[in-house]
Amino acid sequence: MIKNYIKIAWRNLTRNKFYSIINIGGLAIGMTVSFMLLLYVYNEFSFDRFNVNSDRLYRVLVNRVSNSDINTDTPTPVQLASAIEKDIPEVDKTARASATYDVLFNYQDKGIKLKMMAADESLLDMFSFDFIYGNRRSAFPDISSIVLTQSAAKTLFGNINPLGKIIKYDNKYPLKVSAVIKDNPQNSSFNFKVLISWQTYAVQQKWINTSSWGNYNFDTYVMLKPTASLAAVNLKLKNIIARNDPDNKANQPFLYPFTRYHLYDKFKNGVNAGGSIEYVKLFMWLAIGILLIACINFMNLSTARSERRAREVGVRKAIGARRFALIYQFLSESVLMAFMAFLLSLLLMIVLLPVFNNIIDLQLALPYKNMVAWTAAMGVTLLTGLIAGSYPALFLSSFNPVKVLKGQLTAGKATIRPRHILVVMQFTFTTCLILSSIFIYKQISYIKDRPVGYDRNNLIELRVEGELEKNFESFRQDAINAGAIIDGAITSGTIVNINGSTWNVKWPNQLPGEDKLPIDQMVVTYHFMSTYGLKLAQGRDFDLARPADSSAIILNEAAVKMMRLKDPLGQLVTWQGKPRTVVGVVKDFVWGSPYEPVKPAIIGFMKDWIDNIALKLNPKLPVSKSLVILQTIYKKYNPNYPFEYKFIDERFGNKFKTEKLLGTMSVGFTCLAIVVSCLGLFGLALFSAEQRKKEIGIRKILGASISSLWLNMSKQFIALVMLSFIIGSAISWYNINQWLGKYTYHTSLSIWVFAITMLASIVICLIAVSFQAIKAAVANPVNSLRSE
Repeated sequence: MIKNYIKIAWRNLTRNKFYSIINIGGLAIGMTVSFMLLLYVYNEFSFDRFNVNSDRLYRVLVNRVSNSDINTDTPTPVQLASAIEKDIPEVDKTARASATYDVLFNYQDKGIKLKMMAADESLLDMFSFDFIYGNRRSAFPDISSIVLTQSAAKTLFGNINPLGKIIKYDNKYPLKVSAVIKDNPQNSSFNFKVLISWQTYAVQQKWINTSSWGNYNFDTYVMLKPTASLAAVNLKLKNIIARNDPDNKANQPFLYPFTRYHLYDKFKNGVNAGGSIEYVKLFMWLAIGILLIACINFMNLSTARSERRAREVGVRKAIGARRFALIYQFLSESVLMAFMAFLLSLLLMIVLLPVFNNIIDLQLALPYKNMVAWTAAMGVTLLTGLIAGSYPALFLSSFNPVKVLKGQLTAGKATIRPRHILVVMQFTFTTCLILSSIFIYKQISYIKDRPVGYDRNNLIELRVEGELEKNFESFRQDAINAGAIIDGAITSGTIVNINGSTWNVKWPNQLPGEDKLPIDQMVVTYHFMSTYGLKLAQGRDFDLARPADSSAIILNEAAVKMMRLKDPLGQLVTWQGKPRTVVGVVKDFVWGSPYEPVKPAIIGFMKDWIDNIALKLNPKLPVSKSLVILQTIYKKYNPNYPFEYKFIDERFGNKFKTEKLLGTMSVGFTCLAIVVSCLGLFGLALFSAEQRKKEIGIRKILGASISSLWLNMSKQFIALVMLSFIIGSAISWYNINQWLGKYTYHTSLSIWVFAITMLASIVICLIAVSFQAIKAAVANPVNSLRSE
């Protein structure tokens, strides 16, 4: 019987090739999009879960309590790891780790920059790393050892075994390769290519004061014993900083699950407030929604051919077929088509996955060897076939055989109404996608066009490396004399992102507890204001002719407001443990999130915290020419390092990466949703034309014009689309308003966007149904009425 059902299903597919292609193609498109989105969702949910000890791994976060606010952050004191291991018996291991950043490594005459991280040796015991050469025990035999990933080893040495080879770190320190590990998976929080031990890092980086509890620059990871209670450990951990560093007793560390941080990394007043999980859930619902509208499209197209299947149903019922058997047959057909669509979707995924990866900046791949994934895919395909075929099966199997065989099949309003509901659902979802896409890009444009307080044009930044810090003034002057730049400055970090904060800042008439408030900070030397094009509200920039400026600071307007300084110039503010004189007030500029108000900031003068160089290119020269000149001068002062730079406007654009990703994916999937929805409208138009062909014939005989018939056929679909628009607009208005409400600065909910969407929906509707409407209107009425 099953073989017979499959044979009949195949015959029906081949007999109606055009509709089969549309049906299977529409379902395949929906499945392709859904499966690619689900691949992304799976990648996000599986982040860091490949570690064998993932259920015992934690990241130390710190709550900084100041007055009524609690700020939660990841940097921890250098000494915290050893204190935790010493004082809390439930802890199995701890490890400190630095940030990951690009460092120059040289082998013979080859020099290349690789992402490096420094960590305690215990990190290799806590987290899962696969060793290709060497092993865990031989990874760090002494401070001159270094561990490479497989890709880093291949880049430096080719395909040979690199163990024992000597490479230079930062072109200064010789290190011996002691182990090679596989590259970190893309769903790992670690993205280093080179790993050095903490002891090596501390010796080579002189600024690290390993005895100071006030050095909050590193991450701390903890692995608990299998029987440990997280709540009990956090209770003991809460006051560990207060016991060892009374000056910072308001800082309260706690353990947070390592596998959870990737998706739930936002905190408000010490309580988790979500994170990127919001976007992951959105994409998951988007996948489900697109698959559902593909199923709805399948239902509409299948029932659109009901009259052609009616006699078959009538004959089968007349010779004794039960309704359950007919339902089983039609479901078998839909499941067969679903699996054919699945095979087609696999081919589409192979073609489109590289494009999707380029959009989301990941390297997702089909899980060919993952049987769980294939089982899940088969299950989703089967469920899709059953859902898509459920309504056609129930509808077709309900035909009365006597009426069918007499040629009296009429659907009536009761039959059309469920199909209308399905089309309304389709276009409601599509309307929501269209409106969401428009408002996402509207919000990005609004924020990008807001004044940032400095000039991003023709501004580049590069890292301080090698001899450049010592020779910066000579390098700057040569570049100005050559006409490549108009100014340059040296700072502790980029102006695009906040790179440090401080507390224990004291100012006149300070209220109790205000010294615990975190204040953003940047360390600079000379030419800072002129290079970045910042505007002074009061005072001046640091002046090379004033030696006293070595103990001076500049405040932004937000800091002056927070400190309640009516006349800030000349005031003494204690920063970094020393009294500093305020010599200037800079107008607020966007340093952190462009969506939030500017936070208080201190710009201090120091010469030993320098890591970044900013250069303002000469606008009178082409950018390419300025860069060629700069490279020549750079090589003069720093011959062993590559000339690498970043444009400020490019770095600033990265602040909108998440929103751009959301917008790009929304636009792409909106277009696909429109295509699938149009197929659904096409099916409904086809169904309506078949049901009304005698009515249309009579109207035409009575003198109706083609345009009036077209309008008569199209108006019911326009009404459906308008209803969809009203429902979709209401849903979108609420959700978009909620989304925009998360930002202090946001665009408005403009009525014109809804008006354009409504007009676009009507145009899309008319394009989808006009073919069938005009075809029915121009048909010869004799063909539809000759049996009357």
